[in-house]
Amino acid sequence: MYELLTQIIILVGVFFLIRFLFWTLIPRAYLGWLGIVVLLLIMAMVFLSPDNRTAGILWGILSFPLRPLGLSLILMGYALRWGGKIAVARPQILAAFLILLITSLPLTAYFLTAQTEQRSALELSQRPVTSDVEAIVVLGDGTLPSDPVYRIRTQLSNAANGLSVALESRLTFAAQLYSAQSCVSNCPLIIVSAGPQALLARPGVTATDAINAFLGRMGVPAEQIIIDTEGFDPRSSALSIRRILLGESGVDCSIYSVCDDGSIQELPTTRSTVVVPVVLVAPAILIRRATSTFTDVGFNVVARPTDFYVFQIQGGLRLAALTDLIPNAEALAITTRVIDEYFAWMYYFMRGWLTDPLSV
Repeated sequence: MYELLTQIIILVGVFFLIRFLFWTLIPRAYLGWLGIVVLLLIMAMVFLSPDNRTAGILWGILSFPLRPLGLSLILMGYALRWGGKIAVARPQILAAFLILLITSLPLTAYFLTAQTEQRSALELSQRPVTSDVEAIVVLGDGTLPSDPVYRIRTQLSNAANGLSVALESRLTFAAQLYSAQSCVSNCPLIIVSAGPQALLARPGVTATDAINAFLGRMGVPAEQIIIDTEGFDPRSSALSIRRILLGESGVDCSIYSVCDDGSIQELPTTRSTVVVPVVLVAPAILIRRATSTFTDVGFNVVARPTDFYVFQIQGGLRLAALTDLIPNAEALAITTRVIDEYFAWMYYFMRGWLTDPLSV
């Protein structure tokens, strides 16, 4: 606690020091251009180094106005500049009200999630699982109590194992898939890509220990369980899992040579053509992006989505109750997550990490 307070005090002091230097040494006419340059540098850092923790924190701050709550607060803050004059600030107040009203309606959240989850359930889940599957891959949700920077909200199943409810349900589903594969004389690996994890509820117990113990209770042999601690998103998880299954030769890399004149040249290499059949267990809201990413890396993916928000799969979107027209915080959180997924798709599309971007 004291360490955190010290860090905050130091950061606040550094902020005011830099602010004083900027306002003193740099003409105010150039401060706007300086802000644009800093913004572009941060965006370039996020784009080129997505695994950088600092870049992730900065992107979380910069993308705040792109989310419903952030945009509404900014509009309200802009309206306060007019000293409470409703006649002048009416457009900003009305816009903020409408944004919060629409995005916090359960009906809006159901509609947005249905656009992705219905297609995921009806298209991806219909593909049968073959008997030559080498691994069952479970993607973590990034909500384990490991790093507060990446944690939004964590609902633990119980205090004993410290696993989130969402991850526990995926592990249960993966164990069921493993049991079904065992019935056809196939024993695939279960690879859980939960990302870097710290201590959980009990001292001395890591996420790796908790996941192994949970799958063991579900009847999965310990030698068939592998925990990937390097993947933090679908792309890094796909590369890490391919490296686990095929070794370093399974991941594309560039080879360089140093010439006599001191120059460095890239040698021509061939892309690894080994296609690995896997079953991918991931949340329905991101299953299409994850499937396309794994396919681009070199997997033959059979998707099995979980964690659905919408259960009206084939009957169309219907009004379940009048409460669907009453705004609530849970609907706002779901809508925000869908918007975040759209941003993630755009990022993956720009990086060329999707096999068929237009179908995602």
